Amino acid sequence: MQPVLETYKNPVTSSLFEQLAQRVGIDGFHEFQKQAIAAVSRGRDTFLVVPTGSGKSFCYIVPSLFLPGLVLVVSPLIALMRDQQRQLEKLNIPSLSFDSHLSADEKKAALRKITNGDIKVLYISPERLALNGFREMLKDIKISLVAIDEAHCVQQWGQGFRPEYAKLGTYLQELGPCPKMALTATVTPRERQEVVKSLGMKDPQFIALSSVRENLELNIYQYQNMDLQKQSIIDNVARRTDQGIIYASTRKNVEEIYRSLHALKVPVAQYHGGMMPDQRSKAQQDFMLGKTRTMVATKAFGMGINLPNIRYVVHANMPCSIEAYTQEIGRAGRDGYHAVCELHYGPRDYFLQKFMIEKSFPSEKDLPKIWAFIEENFAEKRTYKQYNFVQQLSMQTMLPLETIQAAFEFFVKEQAIKLVETIAEEDNYLFETLVVQGDDFPGLNKLLQGLREQVAWRFEKLNAMHKLVKGTRPPRLSIEQYFQ
Repeated sequence: MQPVLETYKNPVTSSLFEQLAQRVGIDGFHEFQKQAIAAVSRGRDTFLVVPTGSGKSFCYIVPSLFLPGLVLVVSPLIALMRDQQRQLEKLNIPSLSFDSHLSADEKKAALRKITNGDIKVLYISPERLALNGFREMLKDIKISLVAIDEAHCVQQWGQGFRPEYAKLGTYLQELGPCPKMALTATVTPRERQEVVKSLGMKDPQFIALSSVRENLELNIYQYQNMDLQKQSIIDNVARRTDQGIIYASTRKNVEEIYRSLHALKVPVAQYHGGMMPDQRSKAQQDFMLGKTRTMVATKAFGMGINLPNIRYVVHANMPCSIEAYTQEIGRAGRDGYHAVCELHYGPRDYFLQKFMIEKSFPSEKDLPKIWAFIEENFAEKRTYKQYNFVQQLSMQTMLPLETIQAAFEFFVKEQAIKLVETIAEEDNYLFETLVVQGDDFPGLNKLLQGLREQVAWRFEKLNAMHKLVKGTRPPRLSIEQYFQ
């Protein structure tokens, strides 16, 4: 990799900003975009906290037009990566989403383009960066900027859901020095410092805007009766003729609201984790094409959805955190026109979220029992296939599969066990994930301490959301104070 200092020039001039704006088809840049682009031109790390739908992707796309090397974008979802790639194709900016949806032949062709310098913006997932062969390939590429989109995932998803997020800083360090840009709409000051440390950022320029766009109207309604809570949502949405999203906390609630609206002849679709992949894909496509007016969904739906004309987002239940709430309402009104965001809070909402948190972690009683069987298994055999290992533990412990899965993710996060990925190096294809025991077992007391800390962190988020709902302050003010 060539010395980074050769990549960067003096701060971008006003005339160059005008040329760059014309190149990407806009009238001009917002001030926060100018600040971020100018920081990149000086080779400085940058941390942006700006509302969803404000155009933060321009902050790393535009530098690809004047920096000589590759802009590497780490992103959480294939749908998000591919949507942005399609936007760049319209702007004639050579880009690529290197993801698991590519065939073996497509991956080989993509690797040739990357190594030949034919790509200016490359989208990858943290899991792709975790592959040794892929990182080795990138070491020979001139990288001028690394952008970590949805950077809150580094701290929030790195807690266990996708542990590779917690290792991003180590992976990036192997690629050599170049500026990093972290972008998100939702991160608290404390978590921002944790992200900066995790990514190895050096004195980043911090750029922040209001967390909620001014065109969003936020309303909260409270109910003592669950039936009234549900019926109010149904009646309100059935009267609307524009497009919107209803978020519900459980699959059961999603299906009930969907059936009620469908019975009223509302063009409606549903989306949750219990549906088959092709069913979810069709539901999303129909919504994106405007064939359905209302999408009823769990929180699994939404990231990567960039429709400009969503006029309402309704929460049928209280979300699990202010971060989730802010991300989800940010999908409304991206065209800058007025949109309504309603939160309907019922008598069981808090306890439902409390139950879901407790279910997502092993109990302090179950954790030693599960670990005892893990140690017995590793005494007999050093390596297991991940799927088989989880199934085996469930049968041995007589505990539900979801309890074992939660415990498994927790043990990976605490590095008590490790995942080893085997790949076909010629096309960087993930072949199989194996499980081995961690190098340094932290001890049961340390594991129990880590468990208590993670559960407490989740409850801290939930209680902040509950305080927002039950408080007397306007929700917008509560959100701003939470993220300040």
